[in-house]
Amino acid sequence: MYKGLKYIVILLSAAIPLLSGCGTTRSSAILGGAAIGSNLGGTIGGLIGDSRHGWRGGYRGSAIGSIVGTVAGAAIGNAVTAPHRSKTDDEMYLETPPRKAGSPAFPQPSFEHLQIRRIRFIDDNRDHIISPNESSKIIFEIINEGNEPAYNVVPCIRETSGNKHIHISPSVMVEQLLPHDGIKYTATVSAGKRLKSGTVTFRLSVTDTYGQEYAYQEFTLDTQR
Repeated sequence: MYKGLKYIVILLSAAIPLLSGCGTTRSSAILGGAAIGSNLGGTIGGLIGDSRHGWRGGYRGSAIGSIVGTVAGAAIGNAVTAPHRSKTDDEMYLETPPRKAGSPAFPQPSFEHLQIRRIRFIDDNRDHIISPNESSKIIFEIINEGNEPAYNVVPCIRETSGNKHIHISPSVMVEQLLPHDGIKYTATVSAGKRLKSGTVTFRLSVTDTYGQEYAYQEFTLDTQR
């Protein structure tokens, strides 16, 4: 029964990005994601349990599914929210000129007008240097400057300098990005305990479901052991 609960997280990844509309705040996205996750998880868990162990299994599966769905939904809702225009002292803005990736083999016209803006880096001790065992956040906005909706937009962050001690949270697909609208994407960056002094380079990009890039930005940060 419990193996079937992995489908809860898969379905949530497609459903919860709908919370990222203009009026959605970070807190409401988290609460909304948790609520959707609880309901969806409870339903799926109940059906799985009922099909294998009767009504008792259904009741137990529903309870477990609600817990799993609540946690997964809150995490996804936390990653994707609407753009927020405030600026605080603990944020480092990394403004770089807009860049377009090379011409894709199978271009999607609606993706050609997507832009990455307002890149921010926030680390635990606010010194803007990545240290061993430190947790940080990279935040950026994706804006649709075109006149057509863009579907299945994937915000992507990669560490391109080959540092094996930097770990980035998985991407979350945004089901729909309307014209002249935008979302704020947050990724967690974790540094391993063996991280050495040097530099790391991050590449932020907008891709489709095939991994084709349409816009990107790069920036480099120092690391210190």
